Amino acid sequence: MTFAETLTDRERRNARLKAYASTWFGCISEVMMDSSAIIIIYITLLQGSDSMSMFTTSISGICSMLLVIPCAAIIPYFGLRKAVAVACYTGSCGYLLMAVAPLFGSVLAKYIVLTGCVLYALQRPLYGATWYPMLDNFLRPEDRGDFFGTMRFSYMLISGGLFFIIGMLMGKNPPIWLLQIATGFSGLMLLGRNYFISRFPLDPNAKTEKMDVRKAFKISVTNGPLVGYSVYACLFSFAHSSIFPLLLIYLKSYVKLPAGQVQIISTVGIAGSITGHFLYGKLLRRTSMKIMELSVHTVIMLMAFTLFFYNKTMPGFLYAACTIVFLVMFCQSCYLCNNSAEIMALARPGNKLMASAFCQTYASFGSAIGRTASSMLIGSALLAPAWSTSSGIVFSKFQTLFLVCGCLLAFLFILIPLMPSVISKHDDYYEPGSKNKNTGMNVSKN
Repeated sequence: MTFAETLTDRERRNARLKAYASTWFGCISEVMMDSSAIIIIYITLLQGSDSMSMFTTSISGICSMLLVIPCAAIIPYFGLRKAVAVACYTGSCGYLLMAVAPLFGSVLAKYIVLTGCVLYALQRPLYGATWYPMLDNFLRPEDRGDFFGTMRFSYMLISGGLFFIIGMLMGKNPPIWLLQIATGFSGLMLLGRNYFISRFPLDPNAKTEKMDVRKAFKISVTNGPLVGYSVYACLFSFAHSSIFPLLLIYLKSYVKLPAGQVQIISTVGIAGSITGHFLYGKLLRRTSMKIMELSVHTVIMLMAFTLFFYNKTMPGFLYAACTIVFLVMFCQSCYLCNNSAEIMALARPGNKLMASAFCQTYASFGSAIGRTASSMLIGSALLAPAWSTSSGIVFSKFQTLFLVCGCLLAFLFILIPLMPSVISKHDDYYEPGSKNKNTGMNVSKN
């Protein structure tokens, strides 16, 4: 019997509420970095380039790629709660540094923002390596789907409403002080995350001995379904992670939309995430993990091709852009929920820290390389600024990158069999939370 099963329904419910609250405070900074146009617009106002704006979206992936496994190894030396505290205080300092960047002068300001982004990104692997092991103390397998859907729905609803208001206030030429207040507020909210996480129930009898990194890594590497899913997550992240930030920069730099309008469109993406998180648990119960993962892959691929073919001169472009943003973020939210559930299902008992770090490292590697490559291509002369067909249709370098993303996603369909939810039978460890008969799983709990 697991520690979560020894808790009463009321204790598990209270723990889930604390987990929700921790994300309500921590989500603002994460969504601002990952799904909002604010950092991109902030750097642009400080005379940063499109390449620098795109690069800021890859920093978190680079840090996670390099640091998730080392963070998982050092956490046992000072405990889960202390690790979370260090992460929250570091992230808060990063955002507060971004908020005061203009005080350093026009030449240094954009680099100070970049430094703040790096400081914030450095704590994300430490926080991420603690999150799933802490949840495992009060989440049973059957609780996971609804928990992740409700959690992400609630925090995206809060952040979406906040960023929509900011977008309305920004207008065509937003004042620097407004963006400073937004970033500073985001940093302070991270302290609330630490407050609630420090009150999670933890198994008092859990083993506290230091991790044997080599042994734990070997267990993960020999876990076939975990490795297969991690490889797929890496390549899928490489192919799709650039689409949303590229679209925001495309709308700001090439389509020339006002800053406030770009931020409002990014809020449409947040609305897509909210809807995806809200519906995720219901969709998973009605279908299966296999169908969810295949659908997410297919829709994002189709949206990438649509962004390539649908030119800004075509009628209804803005409505089409909003629809694409909504659908991409809807699917990305479902992917994140799928990913969270799969990590917890694939991790062998006693190896959840390393398994979580292992899978996150692969996904972060794909995201970091994808976004860094996009940043380098935007800033280099390898892509023509624009090119046209014989019929006179003009395509920008951003549309070229959308085409590349779509082709990569189409090619990656050959890796679908690597996902454990797609394999009809296997004898390795897999403990999915969904008991849906449509999963086609024969599970052997070793």
